[in-house]
Amino acid sequence: MDLKDMELRAIFGGIWGTPGITEQPCITLVRWRVLEVTEGPLAGERHLVGYNEAGWEGRVSTAIMSFDATTKECVTKSGRVYKLVGPACHDADGDYVWRRWAKANLATDEIDVSAEFS
Repeated sequence: MDLKDMELRAIFGGIWGTPGITEQPCITLVRWRVLEVTEGPLAGERHLVGYNEAGWEGRVSTAIMSFDATTKECVTKSGRVYKLVGPACHDADGDYVWRRWAKANLATDEIDVSAEFS
């Protein structure tokens, strides 16, 4: 994605697909949270919501499958590894993507379980 494309997406608030796991096996998230879906077909799933500085983007992960408290790394259903940096907190870009993701996936309610990952 070139700079012009990124500028246009920022202006229009675009949501786009992510690179495949082979192209992007690990992502570092800052300003992250963990949200558990409590209503809808994905109830019980926990997802990372945060900011991927390397990609200049808000990000929502697939469901978390495992968490290593020592390294602060999560492995998600896709097989991608997410490294959590800093304390849990809100990120406007991540929250925007979450709202769009939740609507598309009929996730009508959630709770913040970030404290379990800090």
